[in-house]
Amino acid sequence: MSTATLTSTPDPERGGATGVVCALPEELGSLAGCARAKRRSAGLEILELDLAGEKVLACVGGVGKVRAARAAALLLAAGATRRLLVVGVCGGLRRSLRPGTLVHCTRAVQADLAVLEGREAEADARLRAAWTRTTPGPQGWFLTADRPALTLWRRLRLARAFVGPCVADMETAAIASVAAAGDVPWAALRAVSDGLAPGGVRTFRKHYPVQAGRAADTVEGLLGELRT
Repeated sequence: MSTATLTSTPDPERGGATGVVCALPEELGSLAGCARAKRRSAGLEILELDLAGEKVLACVGGVGKVRAARAAALLLAAGATRRLLVVGVCGGLRRSLRPGTLVHCTRAVQADLAVLEGREAEADARLRAAWTRTTPGPQGWFLTADRPALTLWRRLRLARAFVGPCVADMETAAIASVAAAGDVPWAALRAVSDGLAPGGVRTFRKHYPVQAGRAADTVEGLLGELRT
């Protein structure tokens, strides 16, 4: 995909669809059943939906930064140039962020990238404010890395350089980077599936089935709020 494809997008206020990206099928929640059309692009299935009177393109991109960036780029190329929304689950890196907490992203960072320049991206303030009005919850850093932070030691080590609420995930910063390159506003909301406690894998397996689709299920409410 050429750089021009990502950088020559229209002003999001002048049209284009809303894009929704998640890593796993369950994280698409009820949106999966709302598709009015489907098409494939570069091996990924793109769902076309109509939510709150707006065209929405949704994609299950797969786990990790490379797959997430590919999915985001494909959505932008398909016309998701109005805004890009990231949904799914995350790991809480503060004791207050227990399973079931919905966390809004203020800034996403590629925590495992040695190059400092360009590894952070700030979520769109207007989108975040609207999403917080319809779905209240704490706001904080999303620390993105390809290696899952499943042990308590790794989570403590990952979070030590950041102040305030923060969560661990494997896709958000990569999607944010693609959105920023295309001048497309983005925001992210994730449900905590496992918190800052021993037994991360066991806790994830317990809570994931319930928490996976919760963030995606709030998208229609967000779009309705943005239309008011």
